[in-house]
Amino acid sequence: MPISEKAQRAWKAGTAVVTAWTAWYGLFHIDYGSHEHCFSDIQRWYRRKVDELLGIDLRAAKQIAADRERENEGALTQQSISGEGGSNR
Repeated sequence: MPISEKAQRAWKAGTAVVTAWTAWYGLFHIDYGSHEHCFSDIQRWYRRKVDELLGIDLRAAKQIAADRERENEGALTQQSISGEGGSNR
């Protein structure tokens, strides 16, 4: 029993959507390892664009992390100088 034309159209549309989603996911989101591969450039471009869309500035985030690291090192140095390191019982 063949399926109706309406069902065939729905099946074809569903297949097209699933195929397009699979290609998009494979191109932009699959992690192929730490080495360079044929999708590396386009994945970097895509991630930059998503970060820009979300308002994420990677350089600013790295600068903030470095500043916090320096503050923590300074606090540890200050504690060791003043003897508040917690190691004296």
